[in-house]
Amino acid sequence: NTSARLSDPRLVYPQILENLNEFRKTNKGWGSGKGGDQEQFAVLLGENDVFNISTDTAVGSAKDVRAKTGFLSDLGLTSSARILSDVGQELLGLNSKDKVEINDFDLSEDSFIYLKQLLKYQQPGFKIKPILSLIYSILEFDNNLPIDFLAFIWQSSSTKEELVNSIKAYKANIDIKQVLYNNCLAFKSVAIARQNTISFFGQNTINDEAEFNELMYSILPHGKGPSFKNKSISLFKDLYSYWKNKNSWNSDQKKNYIQENLKSRYRDIKSPKVTDYKEHLFNTTSINNSSNWQDIIRFFENTPLMSSTTEEGFVVGFHVLFMFFKKLDVCYEYLDLNIRHLKLLDIFVFEHDSVKLDLIFEYLFKPNKAELLRVDVLEAEEYRVFLETAHIQLGDVYSFLSVKPAVLEARIAVDYPEVKVIGVKNFTNKKKEQRLIKLVEEVFTRQRLMTLFEYMYPRKDKQIRRLIKGWYSEYDASVPALFEFLLSISFYWISEGKVSLSDILGMGLDANLLPKSHAPGGRADVVIKSLPTHYLIEATLSENDGQRQMEAEPVPRHLANHIKQYKNEAIALFVAGKLDPNNLVVLRSYKFLPWYYNSGNSKIDSMNIIPLTIENFLYILREDIKLEEFESKLKKLVESNSINGKEWYENEINIEFNYAE
Repeated sequence: NTSARLSDPRLVYPQILENLNEFRKTNKGWGSGKGGDQEQFAVLLGENDVFNISTDTAVGSAKDVRAKTGFLSDLGLTSSARILSDVGQELLGLNSKDKVEINDFDLSEDSFIYLKQLLKYQQPGFKIKPILSLIYSILEFDNNLPIDFLAFIWQSSSTKEELVNSIKAYKANIDIKQVLYNNCLAFKSVAIARQNTISFFGQNTINDEAEFNELMYSILPHGKGPSFKNKSISLFKDLYSYWKNKNSWNSDQKKNYIQENLKSRYRDIKSPKVTDYKEHLFNTTSINNSSNWQDIIRFFENTPLMSSTTEEGFVVGFHVLFMFFKKLDVCYEYLDLNIRHLKLLDIFVFEHDSVKLDLIFEYLFKPNKAELLRVDVLEAEEYRVFLETAHIQLGDVYSFLSVKPAVLEARIAVDYPEVKVIGVKNFTNKKKEQRLIKLVEEVFTRQRLMTLFEYMYPRKDKQIRRLIKGWYSEYDASVPALFEFLLSISFYWISEGKVSLSDILGMGLDANLLPKSHAPGGRADVVIKSLPTHYLIEATLSENDGQRQMEAEPVPRHLANHIKQYKNEAIALFVAGKLDPNNLVVLRSYKFLPWYYNSGNSKIDSMNIIPLTIENFLYILREDIKLEEFESKLKKLVESNSINGKEWYENEINIEFNYAE
């Protein structure tokens, strides 16, 4: 639902569920209308800072609430009346957990829930299950599906035959938009348009303006109504004029006509991009006086539309062209939304031009590829029961996915014998670490880290996301989660590669090895354990009292628990955009005062917590301070006799890691 586009559904969906759960304690209905249940829920979402839904609109807030909670129902987390299902309750229950659990498939609990639900999901009007058909497509392309196929073909392939034929056509042609255009030729609307056109020309000509406009209104379906269709009709007439005169005009006349009347008309047919319009009609993205006009004219006149032999064929050809650009527009609109939700599963790896299955799932699904398109689509009532049932294992969803770990390990070992020695989990972790090293050295270089840190505070989230998308892949999760990840990578550069990046894998990364947001209570800390001194990375972008309230207790607790568990020297680095003075005082106090556990008898006598700003970290990276020098400076700072945390930071830490004013 494009009206419910969320920047980070992994974080927001549990928040909506939590609010729904609270709402249902006093309200059992889901009626709309002024003052109705949906509007009341909109107010609650606003009060709890989940969504700010305006009630001062023509349609009120109820429609917006329905849109923003619709996917919860579509996915079976709630009923259509927004009552939490067993699955929704299971997902909500993860919020209260202190630790993210990882299963045998190397998935977090929330990703495993989303995987099971999307495997069950069926799209109205489709005869195949969308996620199963996507997995089938990826396997058909040897686990390297072109992203264009996902964008333009998969999401509208509603039957097995349609999908299989599109795969064959793409492999034979590789022109994805031509495959999409050919698919448009098979639309039912084309046959209807042809019947209407035959009927029209039986009694009228194109010069009968009122009747012709009525015909065009009927064969150019678009929600924007007659005002938009009039622009398309105007474009039709200009194209028609060229078609009528193409055998009598000379090259200069054709060139001038295209320049003046056709080359920039993409908006009049709802082409999403001017490049799509120009490429499809003129086989170029740039049209000017110095262009190769002989090739442009030849290509244009050989397009299906301009090579029509009758007026009837030309009208139907324009309908097909209109539907093609409309389909392109829909594909672009849904691509971002689809990828954002597919990432919830953590089984797909998205790169610039392809999508792959993560290794374990490639070998889970590959032997069952034929089964993926045989799964029956259920009738409505049976489907809702199936969808809203909390299945424990994948085999409970579909029996062909009931695969024992030993069998899966044997499958992988056929291609990777090393698995027999170190096991699947160690092997996949090794592969991930190799990918992560490549990602750090090619994408998150020292210079790029500095650029990203400069945008962290004050917050410039859009620029951060744009840079990461350009360098590597779309990033949807929260920027604070990314902040901790980037600080950890800094240690790789400071230590000149001595730090094992496997430490970072423990923080909960998605299939693309980028950090994902976790619900409150489920956030894992990043701990650097591959150096003699262990380092805990604790980061926040909050300020003032909010910083003290959120960090003054968890930071020392995490450090105390780590010291107790590992019996190793450890330092917590607390990094923020701006440090709160009261928080500085609290954190420094644990150097001189003990931390008591709940029992009251067990305690940690002293802990070292070093506060730093982003500017301090930028200084470390800019000055290329190496690990030995860095640790020497930290040792001097933690052994300082300064008790007042605020003064300690201002007079010692900030002077050590900043440029002299």
